[in-house]
Amino acid sequence: MVSGTHRLDDELLMILDALPIPLSWASLPDGDIRFVNRAFTRTFGYQNGRFATVDDWIDETYIDEAERKQARQRWEQLRSPEGSGITEIEPFEIKVRHDDGETVPVLHRGIVLHDFQLCIATFENLSSQKLAENALRCIAYEDPLTGLANRRVLQEKWDAEVAKKDTRRPPVMAALLMIDLDNFKPVNDYFGHAAGDEILKKVATRLRQSVRYDDTVVRMGGDEFAILLTDLEDQTAAEKICQRISDAFTAPFMVHGQTIKVGATVGASLYPHHAEDLEMLLHAADQALYRMKRNDKDNWAWFDRSLEVANDPQLVSSVM
Repeated sequence: MVSGTHRLDDELLMILDALPIPLSWASLPDGDIRFVNRAFTRTFGYQNGRFATVDDWIDETYIDEAERKQARQRWEQLRSPEGSGITEIEPFEIKVRHDDGETVPVLHRGIVLHDFQLCIATFENLSSQKLAENALRCIAYEDPLTGLANRRVLQEKWDAEVAKKDTRRPPVMAALLMIDLDNFKPVNDYFGHAAGDEILKKVATRLRQSVRYDDTVVRMGGDEFAILLTDLEDQTAAEKICQRISDAFTAPFMVHGQTIKVGATVGASLYPHHAEDLEMLLHAADQALYRMKRNDKDNWAWFDRSLEVANDPQLVSSVM
């Protein structure tokens, strides 16, 4: 005859196994994993009995070292024999290695029933939520065609740079580059907008390859781009990048079997020498850019007050 306690345990396990959220059941204080349900196996790929203890589970599946350390500290506190009643496990996000090697982001929760010496942990799969968050971030911060940053990122990067400037002695220089493509309009007119889009994607690649890892490359719109250079040791460091950008456009582009020559003209402004806010730096770089477009395409130049300020009331007021 089956005892009432065993029958109750069996019925409880049947209920837990049918629940749609992944969960595991471990005994205290040894931390032996006694049971994982079918949703656990569907989510992580591991069968019931794969891990002997909670320690094994943490060591083998928690990918991030800091998260693994945090989880172990939590577990050591929860398994204390001095506890009583019910202790809730505060929710925290963690990345778990799936049996196939993929990563599953989850929200980990649970309860400890001290009087029964058991712990039930649940894991909410955040994969779809993370995909949605990443998609929304792309919409908010990326240019959809080229994958470059957009104007919002430029402003946020600048704000972060300004927030740091008061803590630096001496202040570190920064530069703002404006890039406008040369001979791009005939590409759309002659080869079509699909070819023009391919050119813009390849331009984005060349710009990324011309700058440092932590520089910010932005598509401002159309065939106009901007680059924020921060933490410059001196003006020469920015000049080298300007020259690399010019050199990157000496080779033609290959699009749909066609060789297409598109150049780039660069106007540059320096912080804090030419302006102290983003809007005026953009404006100064823009002035240098269009002076070059009129006189010497496919090249670069710094903003020059003696050439531009006299004809621009906005710049006059900014430097007086």
